[in-house]
Amino acid sequence: MNYKAIIEIPKNCDRRIHMRYDGSGFEDFGPIKDKIPVNDGAMPVAYGYIVDAINKDEKDNVDVLVFSNREYKTGDEMDVRIFGLMNRDDGDHKILAVDSTVEYKSFDEIPADEQKLIMEYFGYQKNIMIMDGESADEYLKECLVN
Repeated sequence: MNYKAIIEIPKNCDRRIHMRYDGSGFEDFGPIKDKIPVNDGAMPVAYGYIVDAINKDEKDNVDVLVFSNREYKTGDEMDVRIFGLMNRDDGDHKILAVDSTVEYKSFDEIPADEQKLIMEYFGYQKNIMIMDGESADEYLKECLVN
């Protein structure tokens, strides 16, 4: 199933940029490396949220990692196809998705060095488990607000 995603933090950006809870715009919360020192805080993949999906544990937008060959900016919107779910023990789950430039169908298809970086980055001081696209679909269906 395809979803709309909006980028908050572009790939390689080192700033914590997020949509305000009231949806009024993006806010810069400072350097990522203050919270995640892995990769000197630089985001290893385009990071954003799924439109109209709320993480019920956090009461915030559902996060998405968008694998792409494009360079996105904060605020860019695109169609994504989900292929997995990063299930974190703190409830801050991340959807794994691709745009039209990448064909991954599972986390295992991502190059090993990129997999390792993503696991270290998003698993920094957290326990995570990668789940398949079907699990991601089920999770998103519970989170959709419309």
